[in-house]
Amino acid sequence: MRNGLLSITPAFFKVWLRNAQVYVALLKFNIIPALVEPMLFIFVFGLGLGSYISEIEGVPYVKFVAAGILGSASIMQATFECTYGSFFRMKIQNTFEGMISTPISAGEVGLAEILWGASRGFFNSVLVLSALLFLGIIDHWQAVFAPLLMFLAAFNFAALAILVTSRIAQMEYFRFYFAGFVLPAQFLCGTFFPISRFPEPVQLFAWVIPFTSYVDITRSLMLDRLSWKLGLEALYALATTLLFTEIAVRSMYRRLVT
Repeated sequence: MRNGLLSITPAFFKVWLRNAQVYVALLKFNIIPALVEPMLFIFVFGLGLGSYISEIEGVPYVKFVAAGILGSASIMQATFECTYGSFFRMKIQNTFEGMISTPISAGEVGLAEILWGASRGFFNSVLVLSALLFLGIIDHWQAVFAPLLMFLAAFNFAALAILVTSRIAQMEYFRFYFAGFVLPAQFLCGTFFPISRFPEPVQLFAWVIPFTSYVDITRSLMLDRLSWKLGLEALYALATTLLFTEIAVRSMYRRLVT
């Protein structure tokens, strides 16, 4: 218990604040690249492909895919930050080594990195949601809660990314993680097409990944299709996020201390 979440003190927020200050200092280099991929998805999948697909599940395709674009933008931003970004700070800059020489613990560094990755995902989701609103793709007020759900989805993927980062020896191994898990999750979790269109084994695999639940809940909010089953999805998604975070924090502690 002493190396997990229960051992974390408010000192971890200082690490988050340090990352935020660096982000603000390089703001113009961070915002534009982060928006390129989701904007391409909006025009290619939403407006381009949407001109050939009239409706999916009773709504225009561009409205159906909006939640997927929002989710994809969030998790990819969080994943890149907590893989390449965190590894650079840990292994190349030796920033983590300097931090844990202070009263800040290794576990607190790990949690702060996860929170920062989730924050990057949240910031990106707000920007993408603003673009979707500007284009008139979203027309239900419940969509304002979508960035909060995307923060949780980004937190989930940030925790997984930190777990991977804490266990690899060099950056090149991230390619296996992205190709073997992140990209399949991005496309299979109901992001751009209904899960029901996939074979049953693929559907089962998709529902195991918590991102599917986050996308489904977000889409239900954006389309005003709330139901009781979303509560069960939320419980599962939150439970796995907490579990991944606990494992990731402990793993980062072992990486930095032992």
